[in-house]
Amino acid sequence: MKHTLSLITFTLLLAGCGGSSKKDDDVVITPPSALMQQAEQDRISNNAGAISVAIYHKGEIVFADAVGNKQPNSNEKADKNTLFQIGSTTKVLTNIATLQLVEQNRLALDDKLVDHLPNINFPIEHTDFWQAIELEWLMTHKGAFEDDYEGISEDSDLISFMRDEYTIDNGLHNQPGLFYNYSNPNYSYLGAVIALESGLDYAGYVEQEVFTPLAMTRSTFSNEKVKADGNFALSIDDGSEKIKKHTSIDELLSSEVVLPAGGNTWSTPTEMLNLAKLLLKGNENVLTLASSQTLTDKHVLIPNPLPIHYGYGMFLSDGFMYDNKWYPIRHYEHGGNANAYTSLFYVFPDHDLAVSVLSSGESDNLSGTLIAALKHVNVLPEPEPFELPAVNTALFDKFAGEYTVYGLDLTITNVSGKLQVSMPALDAQGISYSETLMPVSANMFVLTLNEQQLAFNFVSTNEGQSYDYFVSRQAVATRKSVSTDVELNSHNELQLHKLLKTSD
Repeated sequence: MKHTLSLITFTLLLAGCGGSSKKDDDVVITPPSALMQQAEQDRISNNAGAISVAIYHKGEIVFADAVGNKQPNSNEKADKNTLFQIGSTTKVLTNIATLQLVEQNRLALDDKLVDHLPNINFPIEHTDFWQAIELEWLMTHKGAFEDDYEGISEDSDLISFMRDEYTIDNGLHNQPGLFYNYSNPNYSYLGAVIALESGLDYAGYVEQEVFTPLAMTRSTFSNEKVKADGNFALSIDDGSEKIKKHTSIDELLSSEVVLPAGGNTWSTPTEMLNLAKLLLKGNENVLTLASSQTLTDKHVLIPNPLPIHYGYGMFLSDGFMYDNKWYPIRHYEHGGNANAYTSLFYVFPDHDLAVSVLSSGESDNLSGTLIAALKHVNVLPEPEPFELPAVNTALFDKFAGEYTVYGLDLTITNVSGKLQVSMPALDAQGISYSETLMPVSANMFVLTLNEQQLAFNFVSTNEGQSYDYFVSRQAVATRKSVSTDVELNSHNELQLHKLLKTSD
């Protein structure tokens, strides 16, 4: 659990050179900027080892600096060239690689997954759904895959795992193609297609065809290359009760299967800004301008109280919330978390501006550093009052009904303007859950399961005539009246385990 600390007070000191009393020999230590004061505050409050920040503005990098130590048990300071992992910010790189193959006529966005990755070991009763999955659905998180990698090992091969093994213990939440639901295996399947169609392994292709022409010369997927480079940060994992400080790069997971989704990508904030330049201005050495612009087109609306769309690996919005205020500034962004590193990557097209913040900490809240970066270049707009769309109790009768999730029955009932929940299978196991859904906004509610709060949205696929899906990233409950003849996400003894795993 992350906690926000009060602003650190920095003591600014003037230091003289030892052995001299001459005024001309006095050396003034430049006080830290307000931006790096905020970065240091965020580093401490998040228990991160280091934070590195870089800003691109109007054609040049105008700021790059870092705070903290490279390794938890070392006093060696991180600098602007220190490598961190970027996590899911990798997804835009995977989409760039996909669009390159589209330009080469090796792929088309409406091609079927099974045409480029044949003989997927899916259950025969699910054939129609698997054969319908299009490549663009993978790019926009409409593949409906469970966001899990049950059965994976450190040495699992990308192509063989996604073709032969993924479907043994993982499956589909719902009929593919219906709605956005963020899931990493979409990108693992996309990475397998990139590898097969390019003739290179995924990492080799992206390093050769994306990193090199973008002049991201130190960015890599290889721990061995990072180890040889020598200037890298090791992370602190405090996501569980026991804090783990990584002391060796060999402790970090790097399975090939998760690379396309963002499992082991190394970069620096300044090199990430080369990627930002592509999103802002294009780069004909990588993609045609028309193709690069599709990365930030609004391809799918995200079920969310805030007005957010998804492009190809980038979230798109006209503003963001911070400290309960709305800042109206159009942007593209994609964060990332992997191996206890955190990435914040924002591009502001109306200001020819981009900010990359990387930290060596687990799921760090770096929004304070982002605000400080916008202040640093004087583009932070005045905040506006903003209220989330109110919950509409008139829709509660449409939300109510009989659902199934992981083969288990879930009943939602409208009782005097409150949505009540019943799950007999959990009752029989003595497993606790909230009997009333807590409304958050519009179609969003919170279900408490094993004392963990999970956000769900009621989703309509027919312009509000009915709401047949109760959707979270971890699980999708489908109204029984629209259920298929087979349970897409039931795995016998794994059913209850998977539902409970959502609260891990």
